[in-house]
Amino acid sequence: MPQDVLEQLAELEVPSKPVDLQRDVHKRLNVRLLSLHLADVASRALPYAFVCFSEALAGLVSYSVTGRYPKRGDDHAD
Repeated sequence: MPQDVLEQLAELEVPSKPVDLQRDVHKRLNVRLLSLHLADVASRALPYAFVCFSEALAGLVSYSVTGRYPKRGDDHAD
């Protein structure tokens, strides 16, 4: 009668893990994580910061030219 697959697996010897396994995994993973982080910063954070900084500079120029703050919406009282 054939043995159950789980019984066959229970009898197999499991080799020990290589000594350098964790270091190799960390080395490959760190490079990938750094690449993904830099791509995320370049594609999302820098454009967002550029837009926010541009709005601030436009407000500064507008205030310098007109002498009053720009009106935006209903939250400013006259």
